[in-house]
Amino acid sequence: MKFPVSLLLIFACNAAAQDALPKLELGASLFALSTPDYPGAESDSSYLIPIPYIKYRGDRLRVGDGVQGMFVETPDLLITLSGNASLPPDEDVSEREGMDDLDPILEVGPSVNYRFYRLRDSAWWVDLPYRFAYTLDSDLEHIGQVFNPRLTWRKPVRRLGQWKLSFNIGPLFANDEFNEYFYSVDAGEATADRPAYDADGGFNGWRTEFTYSKRYGKYWLGGFFRYDNLSGPEIDDSPLVLEEEAWVTGIALGYVFHER
Repeated sequence: MKFPVSLLLIFACNAAAQDALPKLELGASLFALSTPDYPGAESDSSYLIPIPYIKYRGDRLRVGDGVQGMFVETPDLLITLSGNASLPPDEDVSEREGMDDLDPILEVGPSVNYRFYRLRDSAWWVDLPYRFAYTLDSDLEHIGQVFNPRLTWRKPVRRLGQWKLSFNIGPLFANDEFNEYFYSVDAGEATADRPAYDADGGFNGWRTEFTYSKRYGKYWLGGFFRYDNLSGPEIDDSPLVLEEEAWVTGIALGYVFHER
């Protein structure tokens, strides 16, 4: 029995449509996170947080692994506005006893991303994100700038059901205002075990990160591993830097109830 060519094309188009990435995905997810209370802290905290699951693949706005506004987009060059946020530590952080509590932090700023080497289904990029940091308390207080140039390998998804993978490594830099917020100790906060310290800006160590995500039907799995090495940076002499190595891990499971 022979099928008409037109009927075969309809079947092929329907199969491709089922695999194509939707422009919008909405759902709910549960996110588990383990992180030091701040970079260099000896103590850490764990969280279990319900968060919305949102992915949007627009021409000028992308929501997924963070939020990106697209200024320039060519096959090998992206100029975006992006940001991320960090949770506040527990109020009883022993290293900062008697000091002001740290607030949740929002970082936002431009990023230049250049693809310099293509592989069959992935590519190597140079990413140059420069971000302005703000505290998310009763008012939006600017606390400095951070710069994290990095070499990044990315494997994007072309259709649902594929693994989306990313690996990056690069140095961390921050200005003196940012480092003062985390690592300075005023004279009134000094103790016998925590001498006064005035933090300078400059090199803050190295960061390596691996992220992964995949759709399984209506379910979504994603997560990351991040390693920070604070050996030898400007802040190494701060009495608040008690650990030169830190691991941050997170994993999320979501359910997608709407897509188009």
